[in-house]
Amino acid sequence: MRRFYGLIPLAVVVFLLVGATAKSFMQATQPPTPTPVCAPAPPSRLILRERARVSMVDPRPLRLRDGPGTDKSVIAQIPASGMLYVLDGPNCNQNYAWYRVEFEGLAGWIAEGDDKAYFVEPYPPG
Repeated sequence: MRRFYGLIPLAVVVFLLVGATAKSFMQATQPPTPTPVCAPAPPSRLILRERARVSMVDPRPLRLRDGPGTDKSVIAQIPASGMLYVLDGPNCNQNYAWYRVEFEGLAGWIAEGDDKAYFVEPYPPG
């Protein structure tokens, strides 16, 4: 019987270690919550070196600019559902998260969205 009582503290220690390890594993494997890059812009969703697509919710084309800002020159317009490739970003400027992208061989900057809607969405292969 004494032997049994001697195993109780060991069992408690093992139980606590397994529980702590499982808890830290569960916390470490949770996907990160998107955070706003620059308020009031929405949380960033675009992925560097992946494809993206101009949202089809708004039929207006998305402006491709020569720099990250609404004061930069428009060098092209990307139509709704237009595919692009994300090169760099985000860069916070004028309450927008800006990404450098390539569209039909032309590189420039787009805003990901505003406080009302996303202008572009991730479009992974598949």
